[in-house]
Amino acid sequence: MSSPEIASLSWGQMKVQGSTKIYKDCKVWPGGSRDWDWRETGTEHSPGVQPADVEEVVEKGVQILVIGRGMSEALKVGLYRRQLNLDLQ
Repeated sequence: MSSPEIASLSWGQMKVQGSTKIYKDCKVWPGGSRDWDWRETGTEHSPGVQPADVEEVVEKGVQILVIGRGMSEALKVGLYRRQLNLDLQ
């Protein structure tokens, strides 16, 4: 099973294939999607995406993860191999 595709993207609006919801930010994984509320894990532009944000989608079966940095590329993204024991070969 693959993750739903981003059907359209513009400033502050994302539409995901198979969903009628319009997201500001979202997470997608094989078989689903949901709002990405940065407040849940303390994500901010800096220090950036938190390991818990990555862990959630990895636990749902994501094998390849693409993290968008935003329209202005302001969101920082780190390497989480150590925290999640990922094999990034």
